[in-house]
Amino acid sequence: MPRSLVLRCVSLASLVWACSFFGVLPTGVFASEFEVLPYLQNPAADAMTVVWFTAKELPGTLEVATPDGPVRLTSQPELAETLQDNPWKPEFEPARERTLYRHRVRVTGLTPGTRYGYKVSQQEEIFEGALQTTPAANSPVRLIFYSDSETEPESSTTPPVDWPAPPGAKRPEGRTRYLVDQTEGYRRNLAEIERREPHLVSIVGDLVETGGEQRDWDEFWRHNAGEYGRLASRVPLIAALGNHENYAGAGGGYTAKGANFATAKYLTYFEFPNNGAERREHVGRYYRLDYGPVTVLCLDSSDGGKHQTEQDTNFNLSGSLAPDYNPGSEQYQWLERELPAARKRSRFVFVQFHHTMFGSGPHSVPLGHKNFSGQSGRAMRVLLPLLLKHGVDAVFSGHDELWERSEASGERLLPDGSKRPHTIHFYDVGAGGDGLRGPMEGHENPGRKFLAHQDAPEVWEGLRLVSGGKHYGHLEVNVAPGEDGRWRAELLPVYVFPVTDSEGRVTGWERRQYDDVVILPAQ
Repeated sequence: MPRSLVLRCVSLASLVWACSFFGVLPTGVFASEFEVLPYLQNPAADAMTVVWFTAKELPGTLEVATPDGPVRLTSQPELAETLQDNPWKPEFEPARERTLYRHRVRVTGLTPGTRYGYKVSQQEEIFEGALQTTPAANSPVRLIFYSDSETEPESSTTPPVDWPAPPGAKRPEGRTRYLVDQTEGYRRNLAEIERREPHLVSIVGDLVETGGEQRDWDEFWRHNAGEYGRLASRVPLIAALGNHENYAGAGGGYTAKGANFATAKYLTYFEFPNNGAERREHVGRYYRLDYGPVTVLCLDSSDGGKHQTEQDTNFNLSGSLAPDYNPGSEQYQWLERELPAARKRSRFVFVQFHHTMFGSGPHSVPLGHKNFSGQSGRAMRVLLPLLLKHGVDAVFSGHDELWERSEASGERLLPDGSKRPHTIHFYDVGAGGDGLRGPMEGHENPGRKFLAHQDAPEVWEGLRLVSGGKHYGHLEVNVAPGEDGRWRAELLPVYVFPVTDSEGRVTGWERRQYDDVVILPAQ
């Protein structure tokens, strides 16, 4: 290959990185050999998986720079049969003729907590990135959690989302929609996350608007490993299944066949630690990840075992491959085994699943309520006694598309058999990049401790928003020893604030925090 061509391709990849890192987000810069740029999966102390997608069935090469010299591995492209357009609506939108190949290479024998440069060569193009292996259990880490990005191409061509006014807000006349569209909000959220240089990022469900629409997944990777940004090329990305990942779109809907079609796309893109499930179809749908001093236990809350009862999170879905989460189910028994092991191993134990147990929004009202959505997260409360028993520190969910923190208290069982009071913090981190809802009228969440809609009052000067309000954002979790040497987890509710001029036009962005910082001591 001519040296000038190598330099051109390296510079192109470097430009994509530089633009995303410094907040200049290009729309037309992309490497043509890659349908999805290389991104990081399944982190371990001594290993990392690098995944990328191409349109051609040609092997690529992953090269990782180590102190002992470069490690070179060749990919074996696999036909990604699941990444097809929605087959149920050809009369409305003809399916595209497109073939994608997945490249998945796991590099092993690495050193814990170490940063390595890597490059992927695909034909005449070279992509450069960096990875860091899982830190040791005594190393500080920074984790990011958010949900409900719900990407779709239309996000940049439709008006910004409805922006319900909080109680007592004195907004300018006509200000009923958010200041920017969802594409811009999500891009800015990701750019701020990348600037904080986290070790790990988790999206707690509803990554895309419609799980069965391939173009919505294309849009997701455009944000995370593509022309808009490449956070996932530098930071391992984990996720949970949301109801939108189970929705096939027009024609397929929430049918069992449609949900299986949609979730197969999710499982093609992601690689998680093996949960040992008896059914092959349940592997990857829930998992445990030990990361430094933290354990994250991820559950699949897609659908309960008893259809259209209080134990069901989706009244529209029945018979799909989603595993049950109720007591006696394999997923519940898995959690029952993993919780005490995680508590023994880690300073902090976090649990994540999409459907929030406690919330003020439309998906938290109980069965029988006039506004019951048929997708209430209240069904997940069946897990509360188990989570309290084993001293879970915090639970991260989404679904209501609010920014909210709730608490629930009970008793934790100690190793000596005694019990002590324990409180779990429950977060709805559903402000990733989609709706910015208000609470459901006529419904109260008795466990609520903070709700951005009501507890971050908007301050306006004419057409200019000065402070407050609910905005796109994420939860930053910093785990490290405090000044006294004791370990603690600092949970920071972060939002990206749109700075406006006197005419109400957005001129810049700032990282801000809601006044609800939580400090958890190590147990």
